[in-house]
Amino acid sequence: MSDASLPTTVPTPAEAPGRGRSATVTGKFWPRELALGLLVPLIALVILAWTLYLPLGLAGLADFRSLYTSGYMARTHQARDLYDHDIVQQFEDKLVPLPKPFNVAMDHPAYEEVLFVPLSMLPYRTAFLVFMLFNLCVVGLCVSFLSPYFRVLSQTWKPFPALLFAAFFPITKAITTGQDSVLLLALLARAFVCTQRKKDLSAGLLTGLGLFKFQIVVPIAVLFFLWKRWRFVLGFAISSAAAGALSVVWVGIHGTRQYVSMLLGMSVRVTSETDALKYYALSPKTMVNLRGLLSAIFWAHLGQWWLQGLIAAASVAVLFYAMRRRPSLPLAIVAAVLVSYHCNPQDASILMIPLGLCLCGDSLWAACAAVATLVAATVAIVPLYAYIAAIPVLALLHAAARTPSDFLEITPSTES
Repeated sequence: MSDASLPTTVPTPAEAPGRGRSATVTGKFWPRELALGLLVPLIALVILAWTLYLPLGLAGLADFRSLYTSGYMARTHQARDLYDHDIVQQFEDKLVPLPKPFNVAMDHPAYEEVLFVPLSMLPYRTAFLVFMLFNLCVVGLCVSFLSPYFRVLSQTWKPFPALLFAAFFPITKAITTGQDSVLLLALLARAFVCTQRKKDLSAGLLTGLGLFKFQIVVPIAVLFFLWKRWRFVLGFAISSAAAGALSVVWVGIHGTRQYVSMLLGMSVRVTSETDALKYYALSPKTMVNLRGLLSAIFWAHLGQWWLQGLIAAASVAVLFYAMRRRPSLPLAIVAAVLVSYHCNPQDASILMIPLGLCLCGDSLWAACAAVATLVAATVAIVPLYAYIAAIPVLALLHAAARTPSDFLEITPSTES
């Protein structure tokens, strides 16, 4: 099915009983008009963020430093030490020297280094700029993928969808820090297109390729398993297993054990701000998820294991709530962001999919939740307050679960 064959509107209740109102309602709708009016101040803040983060990224004070270093280590046959904190620190200091210590651990599965090995052949600053250009192209690809489903926004004003991407701070944070989060956004955007075309197997394969952010894609797969969407689950299992096997082969058993130990250190073993700084130079308060929100509220009042138990219980509650709703990739994305153990602002880039779709509908609650998420994300410009953005994301979860829209619901697959 080509994009040209996609319906411009979802069937009305008279045409499709029980399916709800159109997801692509045209005309005046004040939350959409509000979002349009907010684009100017939000883009102004984004431009300010570019002036703050880009010089730091070029200087080496960014996540790209660890990705670049890991690419170099993989290229020079030292991949088995990718997760050795001290050895990686030595390589980072050698390749991208800084006046003061700055450590960002390599916490992604090793298969992703296929992307960074070629970049490691370039000087750091050149590699950073090349990767920034790559990310900008990927964002353009995301706009192209989602344009048929954001048609209501473009009918309001043609540049609206593209400017919405530009105004969403997590995307800016990903690009200016040399992160790979917009690549996951592209994979999930294309997976969403596949679900709309009833190609669940392809959607699962694409989602599984995002295993470099496994803390996000695994909860998505869990929900599809609970929804009994077996073709999606099969596709996810195939691509994620291939990515995991390649990672193990690349770093070996020793490196895999170090990786598991590091992940435990970054999650359940973080008992102080000092522990947080050791692994990723950031506090849980910088996370746009339940862990960030609950840590900010209860860190000083609960013991570590009580806090972990509370986070786990809240995560199970979110998954249970989503499980009882109609199968929906946008809903799964919101739930996955909330329950992920590690979701910094740039990782929230994927919320652009449910955010944009909720803005396209005629549900006042959904559109307001989308606008609130769009605005609240800018709080993360000051990293230690990023957890505040998790509050409207909870509202977005309810909106994605309750909005009766074909674009937010997966119909049974007819894929052969």
